[in-house]
Amino acid sequence: MADSLLFIRDLKLHIRGDVLSDPVSLGIYATDASIYQINPEVVILPLDAEDVATAVQIAGDYKRAILPRGGGTSLAGQTVGKAMILDFSKYMNQILEFNEKENWIRVQPGMVRDELNNYLEPYGLHFAPDPATSSRANIGGMIGNNSSGTKSILYGKTVDHLLELTVLLADGTQLSFSELDRQEVFKGRDDSTREGGLYREFERLISNHEDAIVKAFPKVMRRVQGYNLDEFAGKDLWNLSRLICGSEGTLAVILEAKINLEPLPKFKAASVVHFMTVNEAIRAVNEMLPYQPAAIEILDKTVLDMSRTNLTTSRHSHFIEGDPAAILIVEFYGETIDDINHRAQLMIEHLMKEGMGYAYPVFHEGEVYNDVWIIRKKGLGLMLGMKGRKKPLPFIEDASIPTQHLPEYIERVLAICAKNETKAAMYAHASVGVIHVRPILDLRQAEDIERFKRISEETFQLVKEYGGSWSGEHGDGLVRSYYLKEYFGDEVYGVLKKVKALFDPDGKMNPGKIIEAPPIDQNLRYGVDYQDEQFSTIYKYREDESFANAVHMCTGVGECRKISGGTMCP
Repeated sequence: MADSLLFIRDLKLHIRGDVLSDPVSLGIYATDASIYQINPEVVILPLDAEDVATAVQIAGDYKRAILPRGGGTSLAGQTVGKAMILDFSKYMNQILEFNEKENWIRVQPGMVRDELNNYLEPYGLHFAPDPATSSRANIGGMIGNNSSGTKSILYGKTVDHLLELTVLLADGTQLSFSELDRQEVFKGRDDSTREGGLYREFERLISNHEDAIVKAFPKVMRRVQGYNLDEFAGKDLWNLSRLICGSEGTLAVILEAKINLEPLPKFKAASVVHFMTVNEAIRAVNEMLPYQPAAIEILDKTVLDMSRTNLTTSRHSHFIEGDPAAILIVEFYGETIDDINHRAQLMIEHLMKEGMGYAYPVFHEGEVYNDVWIIRKKGLGLMLGMKGRKKPLPFIEDASIPTQHLPEYIERVLAICAKNETKAAMYAHASVGVIHVRPILDLRQAEDIERFKRISEETFQLVKEYGGSWSGEHGDGLVRSYYLKEYFGDEVYGVLKKVKALFDPDGKMNPGKIIEAPPIDQNLRYGVDYQDEQFSTIYKYREDESFANAVHMCTGVGECRKISGGTMCP
């Protein structure tokens, strides 16, 4: 205890930004949008890179863990831990350099994705990855997580837009990474330096295990598990920024990033295809892909019904026709209106010929088009805000499956849930084989914790069987890292461990994520011992049934952190 007080005292003496150690602040940072909760030791809101270096040095002196954190919207638990948390969103959120001609921008890690794109819109450019939490997602967090979003079939993942990074290692070494020819990585670098030794050892690891790495990594675009070793194995151009991307703060602290920008699409339209069954909707995905959509997003009846009754979203859900079991939002981008109309019409005609779907309205940019995407963006928050003790939980939701196997995979996952007497809800990126299936459980009940573990294990085995990725975009964190050794096998998992040791030999950077993770039922936010505190209130909370249930409606998705557009909660 005394050591902890000294640690916090030293931070308060030397940090020019904010140092938070009060119980309320620590409680806020103890959770994210996952099922986990761990109280941090202290939270730092650094003023600048000098503050970050000072905080990292003091953490090293006191042998404390370090956890860089963005908007805190993680669904896998990678942003919680007993550590010194670095939150860049308050001060380190600036644009540092912008090159309109070459389509790139350099930003600090706390820059919010939507705020960045608001700045870029007059130039006809945008940062393309678009997670549902883009109104508060920090660029640093998107890099740490390798985020993607609805348009990944067109734009890929964050790693595909990353040009350069400046990072700080736990030992205080500052490094800059950019693209190099593999044969050039050692030129001008002294092996006796931290940088030279790091490059030399990393190249040796890749060379010695190249075939095993290529074989072990899944052959789907949506893959973010482990470290991105497949970005180097068999490749002539290397950029260690791509290794930091998706590393969940376990290798280094990001200080600034140079990212690629894409032209804004000239014309957009969305066809909302309605289906009587979920399976029919999933089978239709492969039929739609030849028409070159920018996105295909699925929402099931659970989300659709909630969108129609929720106070915030009900006025946006008027485009839903009848009572579909699922809808697919199929977006088209094009250089002309005629182009997108033509592709949309051809797709609709094909679906009608195949007997798929029952309604196919098309909406061009405007109010109704925006309403469609509001419902999609709000879908996660709506789902998590389900009333009652049982909630749709994120633990098997992030698998990416080859689209030709997707209908059969979803059928088998739902059968696993049914066998475990568990209902499920689903939404997300059907176009790239990522359908977020969320089993509905109450982790305050011992039997549901056992169901949670069984469903996770059985689904994991299915993902391996279909050659899919266990983590498609939400990351490994506390909920999936435990499975990585079995997924990759001893040789490649051994390489992951050596990469971690190479960058972070003392294991101080966000420990317990990706490498040496605890079992998935540890550090749960709830658990069998959880009890609500009882309060006597004048307001009756009849709709939520109790004040405690109203509290549990907070989903952790961080909607309250956005600074533009709409109400603070879904």
